[in-house]
Amino acid sequence: MNFDSACYLLRFDDFCPTMSWPRWQPFQRLLEHYRIRPILAVIPHNEDASLMVDEPINGYWAHLRRLEAHGATIALHGFRHVCTAQGKGLIPLHADTEFAGVTEEQQVEWLRSGLEILRSHSLHPRLFVAPRHGFDDATLRALHAVDLPYLSDGLSHEPVRRGGVTWIPQQLWEPVEQSSGLWTICMHSNTATAAQFSRLERFLKLHAARFTNFDEICAHAKPVAPTISDNLYASAFLTRFRSRRIMQQIRRAPFSGVS
Repeated sequence: MNFDSACYLLRFDDFCPTMSWPRWQPFQRLLEHYRIRPILAVIPHNEDASLMVDEPINGYWAHLRRLEAHGATIALHGFRHVCTAQGKGLIPLHADTEFAGVTEEQQVEWLRSGLEILRSHSLHPRLFVAPRHGFDDATLRALHAVDLPYLSDGLSHEPVRRGGVTWIPQQLWEPVEQSSGLWTICMHSNTATAAQFSRLERFLKLHAARFTNFDEICAHAKPVAPTISDNLYASAFLTRFRSRRIMQQIRRAPFSGVS
């Protein structure tokens, strides 16, 4: 697979029985119209109160089986989605994580339990998505131990191999046109606004032919080692991210006048 021209992947996070299915359905219709095969990040045993936004969906697991049968790729999205650990992750975007900083043994147990839950509902999870980008070297070893050798994360411009795991990069949270590389757009249907939906709709109208899927990447993309360009991009991205966070904190801080 050649990334001299930009290719895009679409990923939706936080699938669980108490998600807002009415908010998801317009996205589903849009994907069906443009024949997009997304990654769906499914929480196997959700205990995150912020994601209990609706009553449990009737036929939730059957809905997921139908989405998978129509080409969606199921990802294991953590285990409980409870981010109380304080470990330093390999993608240091957030201080609180579910996996980073937890013992490798515990991570293996969560991964195995999560896979068992999804497989018990006749789903076929094929890659890992860490809540809040929180994973560390122990996570990579744990993924290898449970034979789940792919994850969706990282700030490279094409799939890379690190720690025995293939990283399919995820660098965008809204559609942005690029000139080259592989770009995963991560969206959250629970909280997506009408404006975000419209931006995605317009982007697909223009660029649907440039969207790929997990199967095509596995079949045709050869993972490489991170390049100097990847490392420079990641460093610049993290610097911008931290600067925005600091400015947001400043804007939220109460004003203390000088007397």
